[in-house]
Amino acid sequence: MRLKKPFFSIFPVILAATIIAIPVSLPLADVINQQSAMNQFAVGKLDGERDAKGNPLWFLAGAGCGCFGAGFAFLMKPSPDAQSLVGKSSDYVLGYTEGYKNKGRMKNTSYACAGWAAFVAVYAVAGGFN
Repeated sequence: MRLKKPFFSIFPVILAATIIAIPVSLPLADVINQQSAMNQFAVGKLDGERDAKGNPLWFLAGAGCGCFGAGFAFLMKPSPDAQSLVGKSSDYVLGYTEGYKNKGRMKNTSYACAGWAAFVAVYAVAGGFN
């Protein structure tokens, strides 16, 4: 049995399309997985920033230690509560931890600087700069 000529003209086109499509589809799946991981990281980071509260006791550290209290507050990174991370994906946990630490550190530094400023203001009003 002899095959018809149109089959031989279409077969190489189908074969070439298949050979080209397979390697293209594999990196596309990786890109989709990376975007999903990036989305989980971003969602976790936003949640961590939202949940970071800071510790008002840094106000006392700033008032008592001045610039050293503010410096310590900036250097110390608070850690998030582990219970809020149970059952979450690793990308979400990384994002949450990063967001929580960065936002919490900034809030703690703000408290310490406010304490330092309050101490300087009270000292100035009390006549300490005479």
